[in-house]
Amino acid sequence: MTDFVDKGKLLRVAECSVEKVKRDRFEQVTKDAGNRGMIPGMLSGAFGKRENGRYMDASLWDNEDSHQLYADKELLALIKESGVKDSTQRISVSIIELHPKWMFI
Repeated sequence: MTDFVDKGKLLRVAECSVEKVKRDRFEQVTKDAGNRGMIPGMLSGAFGKRENGRYMDASLWDNEDSHQLYADKELLALIKESGVKDSTQRISVSIIELHPKWMFI
């Protein structure tokens, strides 16, 4: 487990709120994307549902360049393909640089 965590250099956390009538579609698109597997540079990912149509997505990346490539190409294509942009009321994304000295297991 330590080797895996040590490779993570960047944490991406996104929270979004989705309209009630579009939640099923949003969840299906997210599930389908997860079933395709991780992309190069993504070490791990998790998706969770909260109350009132709030969702959280987190992913661990090996470096900033890998994440940026994902954000520039794959994420934009996924958003366009799925129509997710039209179903979200609000989306907030944080990119956090991880420091090995601050980690614990």
